[in-house]
Amino acid sequence: MKQMLNGLIVGLLACVAVAEQGDKPLEIMALVDHYDFAAVGDPQKPGHYLYDTETSEGCAKILDHVLLTGAQTVLWRPESGSMMRYHSKEESFLIRRGMDKRRMILHQEPVYTWVRYGESEVDLINYSLGLIRERGLCCGFHWPFEETHWAGWTFGPYNLEHPQYWGMTREGVPWSGRTSLAFPEAMAHKMRVADELMDMKPEVIFIDTWRNGGWSPRVEYVKPQVDRWKARYGTEPPPPNDLKWCEHVSETIHEWYRLMRARMDKQNPRPRLLVGFQLVGRGGSRDAVLRNCGIDWPKLVEDKLVDGIVVMGVAWDRKRPMESTREIYQDVMDMCRGKCQVFFPVQAYNFTRVGLEAYAGATGLSEGKVTEELLKITREVGADGVVLEVVDHENYRPDVRKALWDEAHRK
Repeated sequence: MKQMLNGLIVGLLACVAVAEQGDKPLEIMALVDHYDFAAVGDPQKPGHYLYDTETSEGCAKILDHVLLTGAQTVLWRPESGSMMRYHSKEESFLIRRGMDKRRMILHQEPVYTWVRYGESEVDLINYSLGLIRERGLCCGFHWPFEETHWAGWTFGPYNLEHPQYWGMTREGVPWSGRTSLAFPEAMAHKMRVADELMDMKPEVIFIDTWRNGGWSPRVEYVKPQVDRWKARYGTEPPPPNDLKWCEHVSETIHEWYRLMRARMDKQNPRPRLLVGFQLVGRGGSRDAVLRNCGIDWPKLVEDKLVDGIVVMGVAWDRKRPMESTREIYQDVMDMCRGKCQVFFPVQAYNFTRVGLEAYAGATGLSEGKVTEELLKITREVGADGVVLEVVDHENYRPDVRKALWDEAHRK
């Protein structure tokens, strides 16, 4: 009888918690890559651009546009790959003489080739965080796990100067897109970058594991990882899709989060540490995320290394779009069990074909109505908010922005 009463009390408290969550607006978290605004043409002035992304005025104009979504939390991207956009000492060039021939320059719009965020008169990232604070909003970083954004020109100076720490395939082919955290030197470098970010006093650091530049456990056959495997199992490492290998690699990444958590715990005020991933299906897709992103996300939650998880996209059923979405959301909530915050997607990007455009096609609803439904489901399962990935110029349509604005100002 006592156990039954205890169970009823716990259940009632859970219901009260969900009800209280339902009474307050969801936290709307906007991810901003201000580089994406660099080549937005001015329809009134052919050959001119709407935003000068290398100036303080341009960043303020970008923030004005982002805030049309009603976002209360704005997370600014601090880099392209590992080319930092603030005045970094850890990833700065010692000297420039012409073009670095180790770096491939893709032929894009002229403005893209010539942006120099790390050398601008104003430290644009630090300045943008200050602008967000001035508006009374929560500021922070959207920090992808990647060290290259799928292009050679995004390789940072540390990466170029330290090929001995590059990734490695099982066949022994070097992979230059990332320096492996299995090397203590590379881990120490990455923590120094984290220190630079924390010096700017963000309220949130959101590590996006989906943006990995092509990295995965398949390129972690570096000597420290292989030696650790052999010492433990006495065999050669298995193929990269072997879950046991992915779990082995994830231990190193888990250590990275442990070090981040320890660093952040010393900050005053302490920033929130969030981690994002996709695609997530029924049961939380732990193994799929592990293979693709190198993290064991339920273990991060269980070990209390993160303040929140951000589900950036879900693998919903085309025949049951909203019903299956609700089921996936509920599975994630059940796995987290109140141990951390949880955010679900309102995704304008459609690279994985699970965003607003795909929902609209499957349901026949407008994107604005789809947004209303997703917000409703997010509230009903008791999650903390939604993530907008990524807010570019006009990619969130007016009807979507209205639904988000109405949620942010709901009383």
